[in-house]
Amino acid sequence: MHLCVKRKLIFSLLFTALIPSMLSAETFRVAQCHVLELKEDPAYSASKKIGLNDALSIRIPEERIFLEGIEVKMEIPEETATWRDCCGAYIYDNIRPVPSEQQIDFSGSKIFFGVLPGKLSWVLQIPLTKNAQFKTNQYTKTIEQIPSAQGNFIFLRLQQIMKGVPDEVMNSKITFTIKPILSDKGMLKVSLKYPEQTDSQSIAGENVSVFVDNEPFSIEEGIVLPTGIHNVSIISENYRTEVRKIRIDQAKVMELPVELKSIEPTVIITAPEGAKVYLDEEPFDAFGKEIILSEGDHKIRCKIGDYEILRTVTVSKGRTYKVNLTVDLQISENE
Repeated sequence: MHLCVKRKLIFSLLFTALIPSMLSAETFRVAQCHVLELKEDPAYSASKKIGLNDALSIRIPEERIFLEGIEVKMEIPEETATWRDCCGAYIYDNIRPVPSEQQIDFSGSKIFFGVLPGKLSWVLQIPLTKNAQFKTNQYTKTIEQIPSAQGNFIFLRLQQIMKGVPDEVMNSKITFTIKPILSDKGMLKVSLKYPEQTDSQSIAGENVSVFVDNEPFSIEEGIVLPTGIHNVSIISENYRTEVRKIRIDQAKVMELPVELKSIEPTVIITAPEGAKVYLDEEPFDAFGKEIILSEGDHKIRCKIGDYEILRTVTVSKGRTYKVNLTVDLQISENE
């Protein structure tokens, strides 16, 4: 007898525990399911006209780097706004099956309900992250609960909640316009191109450090940065230091390719037409090109007719030297 009582008690406890989850799920039918796609672009928006017993599924990106929430603006026809409290807006989580324009029967857990106000415009703000910060006003309603966004979509539903509504209201359409609510950040991706004259490609990527605003980061993955101007430095024992100033825009990916240069010293020589140039007493004709030199002293001799000039340049690693022979004619007047 005691055993029978215990079994009944266990069954009662299990049944009680299951009741809340069963009650939280609803099964319902809509007249039509509409689908809109959302993109992580500050200039993006998309619109649909929705009936009073329709649903809207908003597809969101699988990889959401900058997306903090969704703005859903409803443009309410005057006849519908006059019959205030005639329609309710719902947001559901854990929707089954995956919404499509061919599907009308669904089940899910309601996480928001609001009555359409007697206004011509109403905005819902749906957060997708805990740190989302929205601007609100009298025409805006911010949802408190964050949807799980399983399946990468958000599900909204309109439903008539008042009887005796005239046909002109029942047949009216509410224009839904969706926009992304984005963080004030962007992404930087740095790619390095190594010089062809690298003796051993095994050193490529080794001893190369990348800094953004004096903070180190790995180039294998991009780095999310606040919008604005940032300084990028690439420092290495095997290549020349490269410095760039870049601008990060909201929700944009900034691609920064950097061509690394060897630390071997180079020289660029330019001379007027007809000049003869000798580098370390060897004829030179690669004018305007960057030529690699060994460290130390080098002699550069230039001749134009009977005029000759000789200079010695001492070159060091990581430096580029420019040699320019110019001929100038100066005229002066004496009083």
